[in-house]
Amino acid sequence: MRGELAVLRATLEAVRAEVGRRDIATLEELLRTGNRREIEAQIRDRTQTVSLPDGSVLCRVLGRFKMFTDAADAGIAPHLLLDGYWQYWVTEFLCRNVARGETAYDVGAIYGYWSLLLADLVGPEGHVTALEANPWLHWLLRRNVMLNGLGGIISTERVAAAETTHESLRVPALLTGPADGHFASAFTHEAGRHYCGAPAKALEDLAQGTVDVVRMGVSSQAKLVVDGMGGLIDRSPRLRILLDFDASRCDDAPAMLAALSDRFPLRFVDGDARAKPCTIEDLLERRRVTTLYLSRMEPR
Repeated sequence: MRGELAVLRATLEAVRAEVGRRDIATLEELLRTGNRREIEAQIRDRTQTVSLPDGSVLCRVLGRFKMFTDAADAGIAPHLLLDGYWQYWVTEFLCRNVARGETAYDVGAIYGYWSLLLADLVGPEGHVTALEANPWLHWLLRRNVMLNGLGGIISTERVAAAETTHESLRVPALLTGPADGHFASAFTHEAGRHYCGAPAKALEDLAQGTVDVVRMGVSSQAKLVVDGMGGLIDRSPRLRILLDFDASRCDDAPAMLAALSDRFPLRFVDGDARAKPCTIEDLLERRRVTTLYLSRMEPR
């Protein structure tokens, strides 16, 4: 281990001596070596953070994107601030399984980490729709899209994905921004939890046409989202779904998994960034928190 780390440090120093500190130009360059430790080290080497007076922290992710995060976030933000990436195994899997010109949905986008990654992968020929119901997070998401010059590829909507259309749906809000901020009045506090209201749509009604990739990060609302995807699945033969699954947070997880297994082979993205078979029993009893890969297409 020490010898491998010494070689890695020497390699990084040689790169710095030749080209200096710089952003990674493309994800292709980022993944060119195929060595996970080296890639993570290169990303981490390029991390920078700046605290701002509006309750956000500006950081650099994946070696190139600039991103505003919530200073009070103890979930995803520490990983972005210190490491510059989030769930590397899923990041690598997406890089292998998303192509130029494709159409993608990012459901529960938060700051837009996956949206920015997907935009880089589909390119100007493709399109990404990012959905985030939380008004504070949606504001940060929009800033991140504009800051990185990706407004032509990513469109954002402050909407919750659900089983059907709702004029206003109450959704949980883990992050609310500063107590005296612009969005403070948008949240209610009940029984120790925060909520906000947002319009809701079924993914099958979001737009016409086929979709290639859906990334779902709304574990507690997963069944609602899946219930509103039937038409989208029917008309999208190349659809690939990445679903954050948490058996303890998902409402009626057995029913949702049964419905999904009727349409797709059940697979999960393992720590080596490969999709592997699993069963409903495995997901409910042993592998209770994971990222599911759902598609008729074989993963790369």
